[in-house]
Amino acid sequence: MSSTDHNTSGEVSTAEFFSKQAAMYEKSVGGATRDIAQKLISVSPPFTSSSKILDNATGTGIMLEEIQKHISSTDSSSTLKLPVVAADVAPAMIDCLNAKLKQVQSTNSWPNLGPVTTHAVPAEQLDESIVPDNSITHAYMNFGLFFCNDALQAASHIHRALSAGGTAHITSWNHIGYLAPIQQTHRELYPDGREVKMPFSEDWLHPSYNHELLVKAGFKQENVKVDQTETFMRHTSLQVSAAILTGMFTPLIKGPQGWESEEAKTVFTKKLAENLGACKDFIDESAQGKGVGTRMIANVAVCTK
Repeated sequence: MSSTDHNTSGEVSTAEFFSKQAAMYEKSVGGATRDIAQKLISVSPPFTSSSKILDNATGTGIMLEEIQKHISSTDSSSTLKLPVVAADVAPAMIDCLNAKLKQVQSTNSWPNLGPVTTHAVPAEQLDESIVPDNSITHAYMNFGLFFCNDALQAASHIHRALSAGGTAHITSWNHIGYLAPIQQTHRELYPDGREVKMPFSEDWLHPSYNHELLVKAGFKQENVKVDQTETFMRHTSLQVSAAILTGMFTPLIKGPQGWESEEAKTVFTKKLAENLGACKDFIDESAQGKGVGTRMIANVAVCTK
């Protein structure tokens, strides 16, 4: 399934989409992917001196940050030094990670990770020249597999790279709380336009699809478990959330040409704020100092080789 098959414009590639998001990615996702990263680590096998990590679709390195935090919090005197291969299809994401690596190296704030080798490469091309066969004990792909042009090939490379007994942790979305308000807003303002859809097949929303694909990639049926877990995309206010969503999803809403005017973008953002605030997945916890949130549900696959 091509990552652009369900794109409104049919012209925005995954690499282009995420490269445009790189600088603002962590603010945009509002902690949701970081929360899931923490949950992945909680179900991961323990890290040992023989552990080797693959962080596929690494983005800005959120998964690696959380691994380091976990090791530091569980054993502050740990002398582990875990080699890492980090890859992403979007060169701008790798640029962000490389900048972060320079900073953490100068401050030694990731003492338990290294060397970290980075690669701006699609997951389908993560072959043995980058990750040798049977070399990885802990593989992570947090919200990346379903964006691949050939997800089966990408998953097969993860299976190939894992050593016997190694574990892969792969996530996709099961429920996207902000999608219905975006679609509603688009229908109200552009009734003759094409429906806004996420840039991946809706099949991925179903746990069974995730399970079947990972089995096709080489994992045994009994060694693949797919569960669901809830998280929230959080921002400081409803208006901020609507503005971020409008900016993030401009390529899906208006195509690569963008908004016809700044006024049109402002009108959409205002209407989206109304619809988002009224939807069942929205929570307002600003009185408790937590800002606002939009409910999301992730499919979490844990696969052992």
